Formats: sequence, structure tokens, C-alpha cells
Amino acid sequence: MRRRGIGALLLAGLALAPAIPTSAQAALPHIVAPGETLWSISAANNLTTRTVAAYNGVSEDAQLLAGQTIEVPTVAEGEAALAANPQYTATTGTAPSTAAPVAAPIYGLAPIWSPWGTLYLAPAAAESWEAMRAESLRLYGQDLYPDGTMSAYRSYDEQAYLYDLFLAGAGAPANPPGTSSHETGLAVDVATPEMRWVVDQIGAAYGWGKVHAPGEWWHVDYLW
Repeated sequence: MRRRGIGALLLAGLALAPAIPTSAQAALPHIVAPGETLWSISAANNLTTRTVAAYNGVSEDAQLLAGQTIEVPTVAEGEAALAANPQYTATTGTAPSTAAPVAAPIYGLAPIWSPWGTLYLAPAAAESWEAMRAESLRLYGQDLYPDGTMSAYRSYDEQAYLYDLFLAGAGAPANPPGTSSHETGLAVDVATPEMRWVVDQIGAAYGWGKVHAPGEWWHVDYLW
């Protein structure tokens, strides 16, 4: 019987030996860039907003500032954070969340649904928006929602932040603080051109329409 060479025996042994597990990856710090949101960071890492929010101990609609550090967990770390924090309730992306909305940022605003948590509009605008959204889903199968956490009502300080980004050439067009219909809860920046198309088709019946400025396809106002 021929003897197998040492090289063959070594290769056979390596083939049969169990794989040595590598050390598990850990959460990685991410420095927030201008314009980034909790949703965009989560999506870029194939995680849900809830997962990243739970791991960092913040709300799903938390406002992020450029230069802030967010920890991006592994899938296992994210699952553990969700399990340990049952207050982070799942949302489907096609219907309003069943979770109780958080308190309004100012008295008198009303909640609307978004993929990144509860946002707000003036009461009449919020009611009309949700009715238009339901009709859009019925007629076109197209959901309607704001483009980010500062794309419905926004405070004076949030408007000033976006205006400063615009002046610095790092953000979309934004009005000076104190002059935006977002600050009164009467405007939404929609997430996609398809959403804007739907608003153009049915928005007049619900009081929504009007391009705020040339080139700003995303901006719609509540006119009633």
C-alpha cells in the first residue's frame, strides 16, 4: 500500500478540522454627517431605525446633529437591545403605528405617521394629510410620508439649522428661520417624486398642493 505524502495528510487534516470561530464584531462608532438621519444611517447598515435607536437609547425620531457619534450595532447586539427595551414598537411602513405617540413638541400639534417615528402638523393639516394618505394607498398603492424627522413641523432652531446648512452649500434650499410654513405645521417635504405626483393628482381635494419654490418638488403646503 502506498504511503500518503505528508502534504496530503496535512491537507486532509485541515479539511477535517473544525473551523476556528473568529471573534464577533462589535458596534462601530459613526460620526453623523450633515443631512444624515437616524433612518439613513440605519438603512445604510441594513438595520431598522428601531434597532439603532434602541441600541443608542434614543427615540426613533431623535434629531441628529452633524458631528454627533452614533453607535452602529451588529445584528445580534441590535436584537439584544430590542429585547431589553420593549418600548420600541415595530411599525410596518404601510399603516399608522399602533404605538402611543410621544408628546407633541409644542401644544396644539397633531401626530402623523412616518417611517422614523411620530411627526406633527397643525391639527387640520394632520387630519387632512392622513385622509389623503389613505386615499393614495387605496387608489395607487402609494404611501405618503415626510422625507425625514424635520420634514413636517420643525422648530425655529431646526429651521435655522437647515438654513445654515443651505447657506454653507451642504443642504437643500431652506427659508430663513421664522419664515417657513414648516414652523407652523402646514407643510410637508415628501420623500419621493412619486409621492409628489400623487399629491398633484388628489391633493386639491384635501387642501394640499403648491410648489413652495421653483425646483422644490418635495415641498407641499396645506392651504385650507
